[in-house]
Amino acid sequence: MKTQTSAALAWGGVLLAGVLWGVGALVAQSVMAGGMTPYSLSLARFALGLPLLWWWHWRQMAAAPQAALWRNLPWRSRALVVGTGLAMAMNVTSWFIGVSHIGAALPTVISICCAPLIVALLSVLRGYERVSGRLLLALGLALLGVGLIVWPGEALSLPVRYAAGLAWSFASAGLYSLVVLGNARMPPHIPAVTASAWSMSAAALLMFVIAAAQGISWPQHTTAWLQVGYTGVFTTSIAYLAFAWSARRLSPTATVVGTLVEALVAAVAAAWLFAEPLTAQQGVGAVLLGAAMVVLARRPA
Repeated sequence: MKTQTSAALAWGGVLLAGVLWGVGALVAQSVMAGGMTPYSLSLARFALGLPLLWWWHWRQMAAAPQAALWRNLPWRSRALVVGTGLAMAMNVTSWFIGVSHIGAALPTVISICCAPLIVALLSVLRGYERVSGRLLLALGLALLGVGLIVWPGEALSLPVRYAAGLAWSFASAGLYSLVVLGNARMPPHIPAVTASAWSMSAAALLMFVIAAAQGISWPQHTTAWLQVGYTGVFTTSIAYLAFAWSARRLSPTATVVGTLVEALVAAVAAAWLFAEPLTAQQGVGAVLLGAAMVVLARRPA
């Protein structure tokens, strides 16, 4: 019963993170349309999310084992924590840049829906599992689905911004896969909130350097400040903590399959609020990607 309850809570955490991130895609699009750059928004997202994470972290430190203290971690564990944070920073930034080029729906579908396939392929390359007929079927469905999603239909050539948006979206998918694998391999004696606080600190530091080099921009009005606050508190502190906690209790593939709800939320909200519906061709591609995810999720452990 405890195992079933833990699994149910883990799935609930993944779905919560996906919904918050899906809404965050539309919020980010609105903020960047108001003049804030993707680099500055990414910096604000991590910087505003840090205080709540560190507050949770210090509340748990009294009960944390001595082995979980930073000074007692082996260098491999430190590298994993920092590397996961850097991958998270570049994943979010690549996603924001893709959104600024081609809207919220398509980059979110590409980033989230391609991640399970990338995770599965990396698992095979790393020797965690063998190539199977089920994996090859998922690969074929996913490749066909991605092709239908990214091809612009009637257009004979790809606009510059469209091609750039796709490139950044696929980069985000690859980096998101590294974040999933990093959380899945996080040492179990390190509390999820502690690992998240450390990782996000590394992410915020990297984004400060990049945003300062590019020139930091600020929200232009009260609504924009509230939207930026949402990206910091809800899509960073709350969503990422729920995601990191759940990623330790589910397989990497199951984790990324669960967050597919993010793509659904972003696509539906974009069609409703920004008149950015997916075309029929892209809808078929999304269905094929979903079928590939089902095949991956039903693989034997």
